[in-house]
Amino acid sequence: MGLLLLASAVLAEPEFPVVNSSTPLSLDSLVALGFRYSPQLRQTTLTTRLNAIGKLNAVGQFLPTVSVGMTFSQTHYRTPTFVNPNGSVSTYPITTYQRFLMWDTSGTGQLSNPRLSPLVPVVQDVPTGDSRSSSQSLNLNESIFEGGRRFFLYRVARIQENINNTNVDNVEKNLAAQIAEQVMTVQTQDRLVDLNKRLRDQQKDALDLAKARFEVGAVTELDVMQAEIDLNTAENNLSTAERALESQREALNQIIGIDLNSTYPLEQASNVTPFQFNVDSLVLVAYDHRSDLKVARLTVQRATQSVNMNYSNYLPTVDFGASFSRSEVSGTSVNWTLDPRDVNNRYSLNFNWNLFDGFTREYNIETQKVARAQAEESARQLELSVVKDVHDAYFNLVNTFNQLQLTGRNRDLAERRLNLERERYRLGAASQLDLRDAEVTYAQAETSNLQTILSYQSSLIALELAVGKPLR
Repeated sequence: MGLLLLASAVLAEPEFPVVNSSTPLSLDSLVALGFRYSPQLRQTTLTTRLNAIGKLNAVGQFLPTVSVGMTFSQTHYRTPTFVNPNGSVSTYPITTYQRFLMWDTSGTGQLSNPRLSPLVPVVQDVPTGDSRSSSQSLNLNESIFEGGRRFFLYRVARIQENINNTNVDNVEKNLAAQIAEQVMTVQTQDRLVDLNKRLRDQQKDALDLAKARFEVGAVTELDVMQAEIDLNTAENNLSTAERALESQREALNQIIGIDLNSTYPLEQASNVTPFQFNVDSLVLVAYDHRSDLKVARLTVQRATQSVNMNYSNYLPTVDFGASFSRSEVSGTSVNWTLDPRDVNNRYSLNFNWNLFDGFTREYNIETQKVARAQAEESARQLELSVVKDVHDAYFNLVNTFNQLQLTGRNRDLAERRLNLERERYRLGAASQLDLRDAEVTYAQAETSNLQTILSYQSSLIALELAVGKPLR
C-alpha cells in the first residue's frame, strides 16, 4: 500500500505516529487516520466507555445491596479515679480498715468463742482489666418499591448512551469535513506553487530574451534590469508559496492527529462538476441527519424522564432488610474466635410515605420542568439554525459555482493574452511594459480561479456539514 507507520519500539502506539507514504493517500484514508488519532475525537469517544457501566448501574438499582463485616477487638481499661457518694472525686489505690468475725475451732470441727478481730487495713488497687471480642455480620437490603424512580433512571441511562454515541458521530462528521477542507486547501496551495514555478520559469525566459535583444540593440538596458527585477520577485513569490504549502500540510497533519513531519502525496480530487440540489429537500434531510439536532432532541427526552423521576417522590417507598450477626466477648487469656456463639438475626420491612417536606418536591419538579422547557427551546432554536445553515450553505454554493465559471473564463483569456504578448515582444511589436502587464494579469486570473475552486469545494463541504450527510 505504500503506507508506512513508524511505530514506537514499545508495545503502545506512539503519541503522534509518523506517516510516510510514496503512494498518494485518498481522502477516505486520511479520514480513517483522523478517526484513529485525532485527540478531539478520542476525547469525545472516551465518554462512550460509560455507556455499559451506566446501564449496568441503572439495572443494579433494582438489585439488593449486600455487605459483610468482621471485627476483632481487644479492650484494656484502667480507672484510677472514682466518684464518691457526696460527688467528690477520689483516686485509687485506697486503704480501708475492717474487722472480721473470728471463731475458735475445736478438734471436732465445732465453732466456739465468736469475737471481732482488731482493725485490719485493706488496700484496693487501681481497677484494670482486659477483654477481647469477635463479631461477624451479613446485611441485605432491598428496595421493593420507590415510586418508579429506578425505572425512569434506567430510561435516563439509555438516553445518555444515545447522546454519547451521537456526540461521537457529530465529532466524526465535523472532523471529516475539516480534513476534507484542509485537503482542498493543501491541493490548492500546491497548484499555486506550480503556478509560481511556471511564472518564475517564464521570467527566466523573459530575462534571457531581454538580454538577447539588448545585445542586438533592440531594447535598452532598462528592459534587462526590469526583467531581472521581475525574476527576483517571482523567486520570492515562489519561496513564500512553498512555505505556505508546508504550513498547510502541517495543519492537515495536526487535524488528523499525526506527527507534523509526516509526508505523503495526496490523491487528486475530482474536477468540479455541476450540482443539482433542492434546498427544501436538503432541509428535510438535515432534520433527519444532523447529529447536533439529534442530541438536542435526546436532551429533551432525558429532561422529561427527570421530571417523571421527581414525581415518583410523591409515592411511598417500601424496603426490606435482613441482618445476620454473631459475636462473642471473652477475657484477655482467650483467643479471638471465627465461630462466635452469640447469635443475633434481624428482619425488617419498612414502609415510608413522605406526606410533607416543606415543598422540596414541588421545587425539584418545577426545576426539572424548567430544564425541560429550556431544552425544548434550545432544540427549537437549533431547528431554525439548521434551516439557516442549509440555506446559507446552499446559496453560497450556487454563488461560488457561478463565480467559478467567470474566473475560469478570465483565466483562459488571460493565458491567451499572455501568449500573444510574448510573441509580440519576441517580434519587437510589444514593449516590456506590455508583456509585464500581461504576466501580472495572468497570475492574478490563475490565482483567483484556484481560490474560487477552493471556495467551491469548501462551500460544498459546508453544505454537507449543514445537511449532516455526504452529498457526493
